[in-house]
Amino acid sequence: MKKFLLIGAAALMVSNSTFAGGILTNTNQNATFLRNPARNAAIAIDGVYSNPAGIAFLPQGFHLSVSWQAALQKRLMDVNNQLFGMNADGKGTSREFVGETNAPVIPSVQAAYVINDKWSVSAQFAVGGGGGKCEFAEGLPMFEELIGGIVAKNQGTSYALNQNLTGEQYFYGFQVGATYKLTDNFSVFGGARGVLANCNYTGAISNVTANGVAAGTYLTGLSQQAAVGAQQAAAAAQQYAAAGMAAEAAKYQAMAEQYQAAAVSAGQGAALFGSDLVLDCAQSGFGITPIIGFDWNLGKLNLAAKYEFRTKIELENESNNSANLTAMATQVPAVAVYADGAKVRSDIPAILSLGAMYQISENVRAMVGGVYYWDKDAKGTPIKKGDNTWEANFGIEWDVNDKILLSCGAQRTEYGFDDTDMADTNFNTSSYAVAIGGAYKFSEKMKLNVGYMHSFYDDHKFTNAASTACNYTRKNDAVGVSLDITF
Repeated sequence: MKKFLLIGAAALMVSNSTFAGGILTNTNQNATFLRNPARNAAIAIDGVYSNPAGIAFLPQGFHLSVSWQAALQKRLMDVNNQLFGMNADGKGTSREFVGETNAPVIPSVQAAYVINDKWSVSAQFAVGGGGGKCEFAEGLPMFEELIGGIVAKNQGTSYALNQNLTGEQYFYGFQVGATYKLTDNFSVFGGARGVLANCNYTGAISNVTANGVAAGTYLTGLSQQAAVGAQQAAAAAQQYAAAGMAAEAAKYQAMAEQYQAAAVSAGQGAALFGSDLVLDCAQSGFGITPIIGFDWNLGKLNLAAKYEFRTKIELENESNNSANLTAMATQVPAVAVYADGAKVRSDIPAILSLGAMYQISENVRAMVGGVYYWDKDAKGTPIKKGDNTWEANFGIEWDVNDKILLSCGAQRTEYGFDDTDMADTNFNTSSYAVAIGGAYKFSEKMKLNVGYMHSFYDDHKFTNAASTACNYTRKNDAVGVSLDITF
């Protein structure tokens, strides 16, 4: 029973980054990213996030960008386990579990004021992690595995259950900073981002049956029967011991211990399934991200770097969980992280971003970049993180004329996760992404950006500890629009 709740509670972390990036990190801080992800060295208003030191090379005055994005993502788990054949729904041993993530509104606002030849200041608001709701309408395979295993262990031949799980994560970022030109060609940035985290997790496992009757009733009866058997075997052991028949006494004593263990196991199951298992937990917390950046402008070539320090975040719970879940929280650490008043670490990793932009011709620019995430150092995530994450990106922009810009790009995200890092909801698989879009200049002071990105995720095939053959992958599409204004 403890194993059931240990794994089940960890599973309820059902939402993470909507886009590629390290743990709890969205790299899409502006819709411009969706038409060209290689923004690491761009000199533009979206550089408030991607290249804040480059703000110094914008024209003097006030610059503003208001951005909207929307994303649809599916998390797919194709699994096969012999225990699933015991499910009374008759679907057999193979089935697909799907998590639907909807993020219809991912907003961001970026602003910068280039004061003079030396000083610039900038600020932004964006959703830096999470950004949507993920719903598993038919629950998770791990609950099928564990309930099937519990029923089979307790002489059952069939089971049924209803389950649903939903999670939301929003990590809102409020960033301010200043840029200073050390020379005509070289600038530095210093700033910080305040991160406000709001997370909500709800779920229920209900109507659990074993052999066609309520699981609580079935297991209570089984526990009582086993307890009677333990008493009878213990009495027989005593009689044989009194008669000097040591071998027979040992035999019945071992039988009594087996019956007693079965009684305890079934009793624990009865207590667990006597009523619905319900999770209702809201988490909130705050952290600070120090940020430094550099930009070296060499005319046709621009080089940039940015480093974001690890964001230490401690979330505090407000929970209204079911009594059976609350009761187990004192015994099982994984359940305790959802207990009312509990404090849980959920760090955002440190990030190093490098980029280059080259003016191939008067109308064409090529961009490359790379990002490295120190995921292993981020505390609080429920997965092991066997290695850190890195990204490589490429983009090209073409000024068709004075009004129209076209762009495209690609990105590779490589997670250092192995089979042991794969949880039903927190799995991350490496991906390739392609982006396309453009911009239209209404005037010298106003520009509209539009972009679309599709991600192709790798399949991750493995066999888990419950002997379930798994294939995990994702699907993701995103669109976005931003309006850039210069005053």
